[in-house]
Amino acid sequence: MSPSRFQLEGASLAEVTARAQAQYGPKAKIIAAEAVTTGGISGFFAQRHYEVTIEVPDDTAQDAHEFDLPARAGIAALLDDADSADLGLVAQPAEPAKPNLSTESVDFAAIMADLTANTVRQDEPPAVSTAPAALSGAGDLVVVLGLAGDSLRVARTMLVNAGESGLRIAGDLYEPSLGRVNDRRSLLSARASGVEDGHSVLVAFGLGSASFDFGKTESLRQLHADQVWVVVDASRKQSDTERWVTAAKAAVTVDGVIAFGRELTSTPESVTELGLPVRWL
Repeated sequence: MSPSRFQLEGASLAEVTARAQAQYGPKAKIIAAEAVTTGGISGFFAQRHYEVTIEVPDDTAQDAHEFDLPARAGIAALLDDADSADLGLVAQPAEPAKPNLSTESVDFAAIMADLTANTVRQDEPPAVSTAPAALSGAGDLVVVLGLAGDSLRVARTMLVNAGESGLRIAGDLYEPSLGRVNDRRSLLSARASGVEDGHSVLVAFGLGSASFDFGKTESLRQLHADQVWVVVDASRKQSDTERWVTAAKAAVTVDGVIAFGRELTSTPESVTELGLPVRWL
């Protein structure tokens, strides 16, 4: 039997989720969510509410008391994080095969961007910026591109199961303790190592300046990356950041921004003007 779908809205994600559990029972699953911002001037004094779509199997028992209490506590914590975030953080996508309404079914922090930076009309729903999760499959090659040593610092925070055996450098970076990817042989060797040891390969690509020349562009393209992230310091001058990020986007497909320095600027939302989904450190 095909599932039924319902729409709910409320002032907070916690409120909407609680209503979904109470009305549709433990098998209810949130399959879509949108934050709608109305009113305000340049993001100030705007009001926000949430609209979600609930999917419920037709044979679902409507007993809300069956919902697992520890799972409900986990959801509450997740939703608190989403409500307090200044900009959307991106994590794992939903797995539709798991029916329980839990932290594994929807990560709201992954789909909510900062929607209050500009005034939005009520009849004009804002876009939600959703970045992919960082690839972690055996042999996947992920490039982290940034100015000076930014890319290497961020790449080290992204290492999960490989340690520095899964980390390489390229571009203008120099780190004697790490292998360098600068030709076809070193590229194939890095991928092969990842496949053999069962982890992805992170390549920290350093830009010595905010400009792209032919050599940097070709070196970046020749990596044939499966995924590319640009590392952005939100406290740097926006026009300089836009210049090199635009050049990177012209050279390769950029999957998203990893941003830091939010606490050092009064306008961290300017990062969203790069036209890419954002993940904050």
